[in-house]
Amino acid sequence: MGETDEKITITFMPDNIRAEAHSGELAADAASSAGVRIGRHCGGAGVCGKCRVMAGEENPFAPLTKTEENLLTPEEIEKGVRLSCCAKVIKNGTIHVVDRVKSAGHSILEGFSRNISEWAPDCGGYGVAVDIGTTTVVCYLLALSGNEVVDRISFLNPQVAFGDDVISRIAYSSSQPEALERIQRTLTGEMDKNIGTMAKRNGIFKEDITEIMIAANTVMEHLFAGVSPKSIGHSPYMPEFFLMPPFKASAVGININEAGIVKMIPNVAGYVGADIVAGVAALDMDRQNKIRLLVDIGTNNEIVIGGSEGMFCCATAAGPALEGARIQYGMRASVGAIDKVTLENGLLKCQTIGGEAPKGLCGSGLIDAIALLLNEGIINESGRFEYPEKCRDERFMTRLGRSESGMVRLLLTDEEHPVYLTQKDIREVQLAVGAVKVGVEVMLEQVGITKDKIAEVCLAGAFGNNIDIESAARVGLIPDIERSKIHGVKNTSGLGACLSLASEKFYERTKETAQKMSYVELSSLPDFQKRFVKAMSF
Repeated sequence: MGETDEKITITFMPDNIRAEAHSGELAADAASSAGVRIGRHCGGAGVCGKCRVMAGEENPFAPLTKTEENLLTPEEIEKGVRLSCCAKVIKNGTIHVVDRVKSAGHSILEGFSRNISEWAPDCGGYGVAVDIGTTTVVCYLLALSGNEVVDRISFLNPQVAFGDDVISRIAYSSSQPEALERIQRTLTGEMDKNIGTMAKRNGIFKEDITEIMIAANTVMEHLFAGVSPKSIGHSPYMPEFFLMPPFKASAVGININEAGIVKMIPNVAGYVGADIVAGVAALDMDRQNKIRLLVDIGTNNEIVIGGSEGMFCCATAAGPALEGARIQYGMRASVGAIDKVTLENGLLKCQTIGGEAPKGLCGSGLIDAIALLLNEGIINESGRFEYPEKCRDERFMTRLGRSESGMVRLLLTDEEHPVYLTQKDIREVQLAVGAVKVGVEVMLEQVGITKDKIAEVCLAGAFGNNIDIESAARVGLIPDIERSKIHGVKNTSGLGACLSLASEKFYERTKETAQKMSYVELSSLPDFQKRFVKAMSF
């Protein structure tokens, strides 16, 4: 049943938002048009099952689709649960949103690994440096005359309602004429509100803010500026711009000083952006005479290797699984997420963010669980679970079982708050790990060294700074080298943005840094597939 011109009215609960929709329109599209945020981990591809809604007393939905029958449990179907990316609305009614997108309770990395020391002399007023991640956004308020970061605020990137990863956002922003502006204003509106919050609590006016500095990946910079990233979504993955000239903040709906401008740190390639350039410059990688490896494992994964003699970089699609997408009990790092898994006196222990009852697995907990089970022989090097029928290890034999479909899975928690690790989950992690391993391998070849010759491995971003180093090395997410060489460097993108705002000289330097970074497109390597398959083994 296709979309028609017949208009219907849908009320989204619990926010009580009334929206007009076309009969036959997907519930997800009707929600996004009305500003209702429903989780869309797979960007509406119909594979994650995490955009659940329920009909109210007046059921507006068309009959259940095959995809929904496959992804939803019999209990969910019995209760009237639907997937918003599949369910079409055909008449007036009420929809209760089950998987709501909320900023509260998320673990967001804001801190820096060094102080800001390069302040330009004779600067006045205030500025805001912004690290726009695919999943999270951090804004820093700088007193330029006082040479200090006076405040910071972070929130979930509201664009997650249009998809968890950059590929989903590219697809959405290109899907209909008004989509690009909608996805842009969703972000800039939230930024404007949070900048206002910081101004108010520091006793200043938004008009006192004269400059905004942006560090983001290439797709996020395009979406922020209202430029279509469609060209990045297909070979040769070429962005519409590498460096956007400064423009007025009011042009993107951010209300600061009337003459206030936005500056954006330059990008290197379609999938190596300003966030990485900012980090490389902030860490002085391009100025130090030693080989360092920067790994930023996020929704997208970027790798940079080199030093003052030159640098190489690449990008791999590691993030979706590690951010919860395509993992049956996967979730972002928020309250109730299992972030640490250990074995104590023969008992499996799960630590959750906020100490609350477990709701699911975030990336660090997922890597911990797999590393532990590899060490204990419950998962073999090929990634296959021990068959439950053959397991004789008393610590795990009661936890190993099969789902209704026959898939092997292991219960990580108690049965009151069940969270399982499934065979499919392990395969998803192998895809992510394999991509990262190939990236590191190719980067080492570019500079002509073995992993033991790396002077330092710098782990950037929230995931890299929260994973257990031993677990990450065991599964292959980071090189298995001397542990004293591996360091978490916190939010290097935010640090680079603040340094660029504090000093025009540093901002100009980021342009030089970007020019020194040689990009390698991994998928164009003739033996990429062979390398990738080999790298998937633990």
